[in-house]
Amino acid sequence: MKPLAAAMLLLGLAGQAQAQAELEPSTAPPLPTDDELTDFLADPRTTADAAYRVGARLFEARRFDGAERAWLRAYSLGREPTLLVAVADTRQRRGDEPGAVAMLEQYLDQKPDAPDRVSIEARIAALLRSPGRLVIRSREPGCAILIDGAPVEPKTPAEIEVEPGTHTVIVVGEGTRAGEKTVQVGYGEVKELDFAPEPPSELIVQETEEAKLEAKLVEEREDLMIRRAVISTGSIAAAALVPGTVLRICAEREGQPTDKTDRLAIFSNVSFGIAALSAVTSFTLFMTHKNKRARERDFARLRIDTRGAGAWATLRF
Repeated sequence: MKPLAAAMLLLGLAGQAQAQAELEPSTAPPLPTDDELTDFLADPRTTADAAYRVGARLFEARRFDGAERAWLRAYSLGREPTLLVAVADTRQRRGDEPGAVAMLEQYLDQKPDAPDRVSIEARIAALLRSPGRLVIRSREPGCAILIDGAPVEPKTPAEIEVEPGTHTVIVVGEGTRAGEKTVQVGYGEVKELDFAPEPPSELIVQETEEAKLEAKLVEEREDLMIRRAVISTGSIAAAALVPGTVLRICAEREGQPTDKTDRLAIFSNVSFGIAALSAVTSFTLFMTHKNKRARERDFARLRIDTRGAGAWATLRF
C-alpha cells in the first residue's frame, strides 16, 4: 500500500505543478506588433540596449523586417559597428544580398581594424557571386521558356537562377502568342515576370495543321470580301463617270448659260465626285489589304518542341 500511496502522491503533485505553470504568466513579454514596434523605436526613452534586445527576439521569431528596424535604431543610438553585421544577417535572410553587402562594407569602413575582417571580406565575395533569380509566371501554366534564345527545362510557373546581367525572356504557350521581356538582374536579385497573351507581334507560334487550315479559310474569306468590295467600289466609280461625262457634254452643247445648263453642270459635278470617291475607296482597300498580307508573310515564326528533358526552338523568316 505504501508504494501505491507514494505514487499517487507524486502524480497529484505533478498535476498541481502543471496546473500552476499554466496559470502563471510567462516571464518574457510578448513580441510587439508592427505598430507597437514603431512606437517603441520612436520613443526617446528607448535605449540602444533595449532596441538591440527587442531586435534579437524578433530575429529569433524570424521577423527579419522588424529585427532590422530595431537594430538600425540601436545603431543610430549607440553607433556600434557590430550592429551593421546583424543588419546584414537580416537582409541576407530576406534574400536582399545587395543590401547585406552594403551593410558589411559599411562595417569594414567604420572598423578598419576589425578582427573578423578576413571572414567578412570572404562573405562579401561569396555574396557578390550570388546568382539572380527569375520568377516567371504565365496566365496559362505549362508554357515553354527561352532565356537569351536558349530553351530551359522548367515550364511556367518557374523560378530560374541566372547570372547577373541583362537577359531576354520569351514565353510561348500552345497556340498562343509569345511574350518577350528584357530585364536587368543584379547579384542575388529576384525579378518577377508575369506574361499574359499579347496582341499580334512579329513573333508568333507555329500552328497545328487544323489551325493552319482554319486560318487559310479565314484568309480566303477575307480576300474574297475585300475583292468584292474593290470591284463594287470600282464599278460605282465607272458607273458614275459615264453619266457625269454625258451631262457635262449636254451642258456645254446648250451654249448660253441657263437654268437647264446649271442643273446639268451640278448633276455632272455630283457624278464626278461620286466617281472620284469610289475610285479612291477602291484603291485604298486594295493597297491596305495588299500591305497587310505582305506584313503577315514577313513575320517570324517560332516553333518549339519538347524532347526528353529539354526543348529545341527554330526561328523561320
